[in-house]
Amino acid sequence: MRFLPASVFVLVVMAALASALDGGDTMQAWAGASSADKDNLLRKLDTSSGGNASRDRVRSCLDDTSKTSGHSNLPISEVAKACSEQAARENI
Repeated sequence: MRFLPASVFVLVVMAALASALDGGDTMQAWAGASSADKDNLLRKLDTSSGGNASRDRVRSCLDDTSKTSGHSNLPISEVAKACSEQAARENI
């Protein structure tokens, strides 16, 4: 009986890790993700891109794109790159 609680704990941890948002996920996953998951992914993407773009503008762009029909299967990382470039142009 001791193994049952341990196995339940492992399943809960695995489910939590599996639900984390990743740059390779689609915009559909972005649309359904929690605010915390979105913030965590933006921090990772911001770090890898040098942090040049405004995170708020990129997040807004990603949110808008996730609601646009035909964009649900695009990878988040590709859309984030385009959003970052757009935000950088707007800052000039």
